Amino acid sequence: MTPRHVERELALHLESSGLGLSTTSTASSLYWGGLPTKSPDRAVLVRDTGGEQSLYLGTGRGLLAADAQVVVRGVPNRVEEARELAVACWRALHLARIPGFVGVKCEGAGPIAQPPDGSGRPRLSFNVIASFVA
Repeated sequence: MTPRHVERELALHLESSGLGLSTTSTASSLYWGGLPTKSPDRAVLVRDTGGEQSLYLGTGRGLLAADAQVVVRGVPNRVEEARELAVACWRALHLARIPGFVGVKCEGAGPIAQPPDGSGRPRLSFNVIASFVA
């Protein structure tokens, strides 16, 4: 576990990116850590994947690279709408300048389609590496 709450910080960046996602509205659409049992069809989750790399800088500090995954879930039978939201999230995070981070980079060329969930909702995901000094 990193000394920063990377999931939350990436989610808050998505919330401020003008994508219509909210962590605080009565019908929240943006979560970190896990999706609650009762969440809307259209939802975005940022979760820690447990991967972490580090590089000692020789100054009593190190460069840490935390791995996270963004999962976008959409309304049943509206795959293209879910894909558009996933691409917008990818664009908002890829090479984003987020205060306190040395760099944020999305892996791959964009979101990857996943099998629909048990309720037939389309899902897409991508991984993010967020680097910071600690």
